[in-house]
Amino acid sequence: MFELRIRGIDVRFDFSFFATVALLTLLSGDGYAIMGLTVCLWHEMGHFAAMRLCGVRVNRLVLYGAGIKIVPDKAVDFTPTGTAFLIYLAGSGANFLAAVVLYISDNPAVRLWAAVNGVIGAFNLLPLQYLDGGKVILLLIRRLCDYERACRLEQWLRGFNVTIIIIVLVAFTAAGWGNFTLYLTLCYLLISAISCQ
Repeated sequence: MFELRIRGIDVRFDFSFFATVALLTLLSGDGYAIMGLTVCLWHEMGHFAAMRLCGVRVNRLVLYGAGIKIVPDKAVDFTPTGTAFLIYLAGSGANFLAAVVLYISDNPAVRLWAAVNGVIGAFNLLPLQYLDGGKVILLLIRRLCDYERACRLEQWLRGFNVTIIIIVLVAFTAAGWGNFTLYLTLCYLLISAISCQ
């Protein structure tokens, strides 16, 4: 783990981050890994900007093999509902904004970058527990339901997540679709969902 402090925020680089970037760069060989990394970083900067705008202090930025994570001073779930929604949706919002702005270009490489931003923004809105869409659903469950019902719905959501991820993995494998990055992401989400069961 490599760590440095920038303007009061701990920035940590886990060894798995460098290993994953190296592996993806080696496997793709065409710069798509770097493009994906910059799009993910842009997504997290959307969350970061919303946190700063809403007065939520950021303690740490962690770059690890499965992505980039911003760790706030307090759980976003304990902020007002509107603030939490803004923070959770700001990452995808940043991706969609970049997609619209970049798509105007006539350059095919820039348009590809726009498409990747759109895909990453949409992917993060899926109702999977560790993605922004799943966090929004959990926030709604916790705010609208009593404790007992919220616990049951969260357990159901975890089971739904595991089932959907397995179905997508099997379908994509059988059809021969996808790539290493997609399979790695789905496997990470599956392991995360199973470990919370």
